[in-house]
Amino acid sequence: MSHHGRNTALAIATGLTAAAGGLSVLASHAHMLLPVVIGVSAFATAIFSFGLFLGTKYDRLKFEATMDSVTDVYNRRFIEANFKMLLRQAERKRKRMTVMMLDVNDFKEVNDRYGHMQGDKVLAAIAEGLKQCGDRGEITGRWGGDEFIMICPYADEKHVERLLNQIHEQLQSISLKTSLRLSVSVGHAAYPEHGTDLCQLTQSADKRMYADKYLRKKQATEPTALQA
Repeated sequence: MSHHGRNTALAIATGLTAAAGGLSVLASHAHMLLPVVIGVSAFATAIFSFGLFLGTKYDRLKFEATMDSVTDVYNRRFIEANFKMLLRQAERKRKRMTVMMLDVNDFKEVNDRYGHMQGDKVLAAIAEGLKQCGDRGEITGRWGGDEFIMICPYADEKHVERLLNQIHEQLQSISLKTSLRLSVSVGHAAYPEHGTDLCQLTQSADKRMYADKYLRKKQATEPTALQA
């Protein structure tokens, strides 16, 4: 979480405190009453404490408006608020942009078996793995529940394929560390071929993601069917 607000408030409060301290010195030199000096010092202390409180509060509100508290990646609100700017950049540079939708497979079983607290830790680990896959300015966010979004500025098909391989490798690594069988179903859509706004692109990517999920489930049941 950024501490910009807290640091700014502290800097202002420190300046005011120093000014108040200077007033205390002047008051004492001018032989003013002791209560006046004490009052000025108390005022300076109050300013410092209030500045710290306001700055910390600002940083917390800014973090909550931008980041998902469970996974520490961007939240849906931030993605929706900033996507038009990314589209304008892609249009201006005449570049292709890809939106990926990723859904954790059978995540309900993790929550049911180990509890929601452990489920949150798994989601955080997956989010961190997704962030590590990005090396060309990819933006990772939590879309909701166990679904994530990755925005890949200027990604062509070759880069998307390489990114998908990295994602699946990361999930395998996390599975080994957690002793859980974790995987994601993925669908992607490209601007401008599959849509010209976030809604169109996420809907198109969702369709491909659910097709991937269906194929995975079908492949998982085929060996059982053959044995029967």
